[in-house]
Amino acid sequence: MKLCCIAMMGGVMALALPAVAAAQGFDTRDAASIQAVENLEAYAVYKMGQYDLARERWEALAAKGNTTAMINLSNMHAQGQGVPRDPAAARNWTRKAAELGDARAQLELGLAYERGDGVERNLDEAALWLGRAAEKGNAEAQFSLGVLLATGQGKGPEAATPEQRRQARSWLSKAAESGHEEAAAMLSVLK
Repeated sequence: MKLCCIAMMGGVMALALPAVAAAQGFDTRDAASIQAVENLEAYAVYKMGQYDLARERWEALAAKGNTTAMINLSNMHAQGQGVPRDPAAARNWTRKAAELGDARAQLELGLAYERGDGVERNLDEAALWLGRAAEKGNAEAQFSLGVLLATGQGKGPEAATPEQRRQARSWLSKAAESGHEEAAAMLSVLK
């Protein structure tokens, strides 16, 4: 019963989204709208456990530069769903999406460099990718970059330069303004 409802929901959405777009005066052939529907359809197939079909659909979308599809492929490779578990392939999909400007992927790649997760630990690369996501308003990236800078990029708080501390406070303030709960606490420690 549940699978039937999910499949029907995907079908209804595929029919409804173009109709809504047309009613609002949008061109229903718009590539982004079509890809959004295709992503939803692939997600519905994925949720039904049809990983091979979802992977095929997301690979087709990724070939068109769709970063959501790339992130979903990364997750499939990381979890071994429909493909053998392959952290390197997962990281490659994340990198592709990050290079295309996706803030979610930039955050993930920055955190991977910070932890050395699937890549060699490199705090300069971590700061680069976290900075790109932070500039797009991603509160988690703003917080993570602020903490990285406040700790002198991993060398310890005493190693942070006055400029790094200033930048850390700036990013943590932005994260706090966006509602990141830990940012305010970290700011009070920095003074």
